[in-house]
Amino acid sequence: MRKSKVNVAYIILKIIMIVLIVYFSTDLIIQTISYSFYKGDKQLKEVTYNPTEIRINDSLYGYGYNMDADSNKVILFFGGSMYVAYNTIGMYAGRFDCPVLSVDYYGTQKSKGKMNLKTMQRSAEELYDYAARKYPGRDFYIFGHSYGCGMAAYLASVRDCRHLVLASGYRSCADLYNKIIPIYFGPMQVFIKNNIRVDRYAKNTSCPVAILGSDADTTLSAKTQQKVADCYNNADCKIFSGIRHEDYFVTDEVIRYVKENVLK
Repeated sequence: MRKSKVNVAYIILKIIMIVLIVYFSTDLIIQTISYSFYKGDKQLKEVTYNPTEIRINDSLYGYGYNMDADSNKVILFFGGSMYVAYNTIGMYAGRFDCPVLSVDYYGTQKSKGKMNLKTMQRSAEELYDYAARKYPGRDFYIFGHSYGCGMAAYLASVRDCRHLVLASGYRSCADLYNKIIPIYFGPMQVFIKNNIRVDRYAKNTSCPVAILGSDADTTLSAKTQQKVADCYNNADCKIFSGIRHEDYFVTDEVIRYVKENVLK
């Protein structure tokens, strides 16, 4: 009888160990893949607009466009996977008649250091502080697309922001991870080491928020966008038709909506 109990305890312990290994290893793998999108030679060979390199400090760099535009508005833009600062500015920035700036997180592109949640947050804060010194007294608008929605949402929760725009956003990294392997539900999120918690940033965000989604977005669905909007006290959720995940800010309908409802 005693031997039988020992065997049962051993089996249970073994199952627990296997589960822990699966959760921790999966988090490490997916995080490594996510970070890899911002590292290495990721600059597009052809862009629509010509980015201007900016040096935020000795270790942190980014790109901007319309740097000398006569406008009371400034956009800080955080791009999604593969959209390093050069690509974000080069593909989207010319759509707006004001300065648009983007940062390369510490440990990516020309920025030195190591990429993790804390240094991503610091990169966002230092981009804002750089822009605030360069453009004193102007209104700041923070835009995020896909993975970049995390740092956009974070920044709007710790700095003054006139309006936050999240296109194809997520509540936490669990929404992203579960698209690949659906195991990070509820309390299981504790196994995500560098979890970007937009749902928590939302509680400290006082500015208006625009959540953009599309019925053709197969990466982060329109249903998910409504859930993101529900995290905020003051959010409008706009669902477009037929726009693919990567096409929000190259679509006239989206740009027109943003100009009429956000940059007004």
